[in-house]
Amino acid sequence: MKRSFLFFFILLFAQSSFAQKIIENYTSQQGILRYGPGEKDLLAYGDKGFTLVLPDNGHSLAGTVIDLEDYRLSAGDSVRYQEFRNESLKRGFAFLTIATGIPIDWYFSENSLRYVDAVMKDTFTKYHLPYKNIFFLGLMTSGHRALKYVEYCKKGRSIFNPTIRGVILSECAIDWVRMWYEAQKQVRDHETESGFFEGSLVHYLFNEHFKATPAAAIDKYIEFSPYSYFDLEMKKPVLYKDLSIRAYTYADIRYWFSAQGKGVYDSNYPDMSGFINEQRLAGNKKAELIVFHSNKDDELQQHMRRQSATWDLVDKNELVEWMAGQGE
Repeated sequence: MKRSFLFFFILLFAQSSFAQKIIENYTSQQGILRYGPGEKDLLAYGDKGFTLVLPDNGHSLAGTVIDLEDYRLSAGDSVRYQEFRNESLKRGFAFLTIATGIPIDWYFSENSLRYVDAVMKDTFTKYHLPYKNIFFLGLMTSGHRALKYVEYCKKGRSIFNPTIRGVILSECAIDWVRMWYEAQKQVRDHETESGFFEGSLVHYLFNEHFKATPAAAIDKYIEFSPYSYFDLEMKKPVLYKDLSIRAYTYADIRYWFSAQGKGVYDSNYPDMSGFINEQRLAGNKKAELIVFHSNKDDELQQHMRRQSATWDLVDKNELVEWMAGQGE
């Protein structure tokens, strides 16, 4: 109990270290998602809504950073975002998090995109957020959601139709053909329980939605993917070529590519590097790939075997400076 109170106090102090205003609006919803064939392979729906954090400095806003989630962020998740959020607020950016409340929401359904679009329109109007200098922050699956929303707008389906300046990606699986085969290997090898769980989950959800494997219906997987190496026509890159893009990934033989039977294609590195390469081929001169790796003399640390740890290596202050420099 004391540790929980101490954690809450530290979090509250950190969030209050400079002036800011927090606005939240969530509603609970009923529903269950099945993510596997087992009797207990069920996840309850969560709250849907948004959290808006505004810099309380009396000046006009420089822009807005948007994070698209499935569940409402927990206290632990908020801490991971805290440094970047605070640096963004200092530079005059609002920070908006939107959650659909749908477990493992990869936007299979356009209903999620319509909901996100409506929340953005209402929030920008009500709180007078600037319609320009909008950046999406995409960590892991949030990056997939961000790119799917950009695609949604570019195809003329948005009622809000915001001016999106850029996207920040960190270790995002966006090539779902590759990811399906990685999942197949995770199930086949069963090296770790977490890997087996992820592989089983990917197989189950994609089978439920597409009723076919990539071998039988690769076009469905390519259409769902913001980018795929296996896309022979490469029609998607043009949708993102006007954006400023930062993609972060961790490519390391000592840690990831030698861990638990994994190879290069069992990571998100091909997705991040391939996406940026195609952006450059499409003429995007504002697309950057940043690759982290260890040095041979560095002490091995187990946490670096988790792709989610890539975000911890990012220089948040430099990233915000980059973001601020993309405006008109």
